[in-house]
Amino acid sequence: MKWPSFNYGGVSYGLTHLHPQTFEFERPAEGKNAAERYTVDVTFTSHCFTRSPKQGEAYDLELVYPDPYELRLFDLRRYKLSKFLPHIIRGLPSRKTRLNGINSKFFTVDLVDEGGQLVEYDIFFKVRKAMRKGRIELILESAFVRDPDYNSTRPDGRPVRFWIILHCALNNKRIRP
Repeated sequence: MKWPSFNYGGVSYGLTHLHPQTFEFERPAEGKNAAERYTVDVTFTSHCFTRSPKQGEAYDLELVYPDPYELRLFDLRRYKLSKFLPHIIRGLPSRKTRLNGINSKFFTVDLVDEGGQLVEYDIFFKVRKAMRKGRIELILESAFVRDPDYNSTRPDGRPVRFWIILHCALNNKRIRP
């Protein structure tokens, strides 16, 4: 989905960096395994730049992002950090990716901040074989700095190399939690 810009307080926040993108990844040859190329179509959900209201929160109605399925508020911090997401996706082969066994989603944690402070930036995504032959879909479902007001903690997960995730998705194989 191509996200329309969001206007608030006379400022337009462009979301073109979160429009669908295609990435090419090449796993180098390793031992007996030949090199492999993967074409990955990436989409982003609104959870990368919006948040749900906190329980009992009085919020500015102008911050409501139009979504037919759920109430979401435009979040300036998530928006600013979302600009890093295309770069983070390009670097997934060298990042520590984990599989959350509860909901079978993958996540990674980065330490980035728009102001230079070290923070935990949680990125949750799922991967599946695309309808188009030889392609993979990566849906980036959410990305945020964990907020203690939501009473949530980072889930446990076992490490899984990104190359294994891509290989299994392309070949319709399930990765056991």
